[in-house]
Amino acid sequence: MIEEVTKLCLEQLDGITREPFGHRTRTTYFCYSDGKKLSRPIRSDLLIDDPDEFGEQWNAFIASIDRKTLSSSIESDAANRLLYTAVMAFAAAIDLWKSRSRKMPGTHFEVVLGSVLSQYLPTHERSKFVLLPGEEFNVSTDIAFVGPHGGLVIPAKITTRERIVQPYAHQRILDAVLGEGKYKSVLVSVSETQRKDSDRTVNEICVPGTIKAYQAHLAKLSGIYYCDPPARYLDSDIDNLVPVRTVGQLLTGDLSGVIGFTQIASSGEGEETPN
Repeated sequence: MIEEVTKLCLEQLDGITREPFGHRTRTTYFCYSDGKKLSRPIRSDLLIDDPDEFGEQWNAFIASIDRKTLSSSIESDAANRLLYTAVMAFAAAIDLWKSRSRKMPGTHFEVVLGSVLSQYLPTHERSKFVLLPGEEFNVSTDIAFVGPHGGLVIPAKITTRERIVQPYAHQRILDAVLGEGKYKSVLVSVSETQRKDSDRTVNEICVPGTIKAYQAHLAKLSGIYYCDPPARYLDSDIDNLVPVRTVGQLLTGDLSGVIGFTQIASSGEGEETPN
């Protein structure tokens, strides 16, 4: 289904005007334009334009997933481009033709990411909350994988903005109620880009001081992952506190180290794949 939806979006976007937008780090962005509306910024080098190429690479990626090692044999950059394309082609189409459906791109991102990660963790129960025994409330999140010895909590946001506090607050509660290390959290996002129409540039909305304060004094995230990582978050003062990597790196190697319980992953023979 993910492959089919993405290919359809790419086909519909083929031939649509691309308006170039600049960026201070010289990364090339563009916005699709139908003459009336502009899409959100798209990073040129991360988008796979050709629907058939995307389909072939997507199927190869899904086939490459190793459930025993929680990794993939394809290159991390290739995995990153696939996830970026699957999310942003859909988001751009919504921007142009269903712009009032503002929640749909975020929901689609959750579906894509959750479906892919389910292939790595077939023995885990996928949920949107974590039960807190003895409490009158639970921790609600975008994606959670609950296993017999612990779990992984994944706030999935196309952009975080002021919501950066959510994963830290949830991790603090999980540590306090269930014990430190029982559940781990990784924040997974697409980018922090914002279109500036007045001068046709793309800005990154970053909160490095907030991340440093929360990571040092509120709770510990096990990683922050972006398809298009903000340049500021790759600086050493952030990376020394919390790893900031690409989503491709999470899917091709980091996942095993993040969750730390690979012994309970299985081969998952017979599981349905998100195609």
